[in-house]
Amino acid sequence: MALRYIVLVSRGRPISRDLAIDAAARLRLELAACAGKIAILTSEGSALEAGEGRVHVVGNLFHRFGWGGSVEALDGASQGAIGTEPKETLLTRFWGGYLAVWAQGNAVVVMRDPSGLLPCCYLVNEGYVVFASDPAMLFDFQKLKPSIDWNGIARLLFADDLAQARTGLAGVTDLLAGHLAIVADDGCSAQACWSPLDHVAADENLTANDQVERLGRIVDQCVRSWASSFQRPLLAVSGGLDSSVVAACLDKRQSPECITLATADLRGNETEYARALCESLDLPLAEFNYQIDDADIMKSAVAHLARPGARTPMVAYDAAVIRHAAQIGGKLFLTGAGGDNVFYLTHSVRPLVDRYLSNGFSLDLMKTASDISSITETTISKVILHAIRFAVKRPEQYQWRYDRTFLHSDILKNLERTPPTHAWLEGSGSQLPGKSGHIAMIARAQQYLHGYDRRLPFTSIAPLLSQPVVEVALGIPSWTACEGGMDRSVARRAFAARLPTQIIQRRTKGGPDAFAIDILRTHLKVVRDRLLGGKMAQQGLLDMPSLEAALRLEELSRGANYVRLLLLVDTEAWIDGWDRFRPTI
Repeated sequence: MALRYIVLVSRGRPISRDLAIDAAARLRLELAACAGKIAILTSEGSALEAGEGRVHVVGNLFHRFGWGGSVEALDGASQGAIGTEPKETLLTRFWGGYLAVWAQGNAVVVMRDPSGLLPCCYLVNEGYVVFASDPAMLFDFQKLKPSIDWNGIARLLFADDLAQARTGLAGVTDLLAGHLAIVADDGCSAQACWSPLDHVAADENLTANDQVERLGRIVDQCVRSWASSFQRPLLAVSGGLDSSVVAACLDKRQSPECITLATADLRGNETEYARALCESLDLPLAEFNYQIDDADIMKSAVAHLARPGARTPMVAYDAAVIRHAAQIGGKLFLTGAGGDNVFYLTHSVRPLVDRYLSNGFSLDLMKTASDISSITETTISKVILHAIRFAVKRPEQYQWRYDRTFLHSDILKNLERTPPTHAWLEGSGSQLPGKSGHIAMIARAQQYLHGYDRRLPFTSIAPLLSQPVVEVALGIPSWTACEGGMDRSVARRAFAARLPTQIIQRRTKGGPDAFAIDILRTHLKVVRDRLLGGKMAQQGLLDMPSLEAALRLEELSRGANYVRLLLLVDTEAWIDGWDRFRPTI
C-alpha cells in the first residue's frame, strides 16, 4: 500500500496527544509525531525528523548527490542544515516525493516538493488545517460528507490539464507541487517556493555532449533510487522513448517486470516495440489486451482524487495493471509519464525563435530550421515563415490553451473574466519562448499524476518527473532538444547505447484511440443519457446542442471530440462517487 498520511496543524493552542492518538486509531494510521501545533499520522508509523524534532519529513527523501534508496535516517550535518534552513536545504541538497512540516515562529509551514510525486490536499476549519494524501481521509477525519464545487469543476474542465489549487470538492484545496502553505492563527495561505524559471538558464560551460551525459546520469540516478526503495518494480512500457528510458535504468537484481497493453486496432498495438525493448534489456514482459468489459463507464479512473480529469480508457488500463501487480506481488508501479513534457517534445517553431534571440543570424540558425522541418515534415521556408510570424506576434505572457468544448456560453463568460492560471507560468513572458513552452508542458504533466488509489497494494511513481531530472532538462537549450531533426534529441542520445535502434529512431507512436471510440460506440445510449441528463447538465455547465450533435454515432470518430466526451463521462462518474461517499465514523 502506498504511503497515506494526515498532517494536523492547529491554528491556536498545542494539539492534544490524546486527540492525535484517537484520530490515528479511527483512521487506522499510526502516530508518527505530535509536538506543539503539529501532529503527523501515517500508514507507516514514522517520519524523518531534523533540527531536534523541529522539522518533519513525510514520504521518500533522497540525497541530491550520490546513489542510494530513500533516506531512513539523517546524519548530523543534514540534521543541522535542515533544522536551520529547512526550505533551502531540502530543495538544494535533497529531492524525492515528500511533504515537509516545520514551525516558523507562531506559524507552521507545510511544503510539497517540486516533483509533486506525493499528493497533498487540505481543508481549513476554525481550529485546524488538515493536510492529507487523499481527500477521503480529510472527510473521515472531520466526519464530514463532501459536497461538489460546481464552479470548481467548470474551471478544471476549462483549464485543460493546467494544475489548479481549486478542486471539484467544496473546501478542499490541492497544495500544488513546489508550493508551501503557511498556517497561522488567523488563516492559511499558499505560495510557490520553487520555480522552473530559476533553472532555464543554460550552463555555458557545458558542451552538447556534456548535456547528454549529465541528463543520462541524472535520469539513471533517479530511476534507480526510486526502484531500490521498493520491492519488485513493475514498469508500464509501450515501446516509446520515455518508458524505454526508464526500463534501461532498472537494476535486474530487483527482479523488475514490464507490462504492455494493446488494442485490437493495429494502430494501438505497441507489442512489437515493447518486445524488442524487453528482449534487448533481458526483462520479462507481460502482454495484455484492452478489454471492453473493463471499461466501466460508471466508474471514474480518479474516483479517489479531489478533482476529475481522467478518461474512461484508463479504467480498463488500470484494471489490467492492478490484476497483474497483485499476481506478481509488485510493490512499485513505474511509468514513463511526463517524459514528453520533461524532455520537451515539441513540433513548434519556438526553438528556432529561441536560437535567433540568443545568438542572432548564423548557419546554426538554418540548421535548427532544418531540424524543425524534419520533425514537422514541412518545408524549411514554411518553418522560417511561421517563426517570423510567431516572433512578431509573440505575447508578453505564455498563452495557455483553454478548452471551451461543450461548455455552456454563460459558464465560459465567467471563466474568461478570471481564467485559471499557475504560478509557474507567471513571468514566463520574460523567457525565451521555447523555454516558456517547456515550463508550460512541465506544469501540464502535474495533472497526469496520482492515477492510482493509495489504498491499492502498490505505489505508483513517474520517475522522469523527479526534481533533478526536471531541473537539468530545463537547462538544456530548446534547439538542442530537437537537434538532428528528432524530438527529445538529448534524451535519445543519452540512451542510444542502451536501447534498440528501432526505439531510439522511432518517430511515431500509437495509442488506444480506436479503443476509446469503441467504448463510446458500445455504450452510446448510456453515455447519451448520462451526459444529456446528468448532473453537469442539470447544473447548466454544458452546451447541450453541441453535445447532442457530437453524440451521434456517425460523429464519434470525427475530430478529437471523443477525447472530451470520455472526459465528461469520467467526470460524471467522479461526481457520482463523491455524492455517494460517507465518512467512516
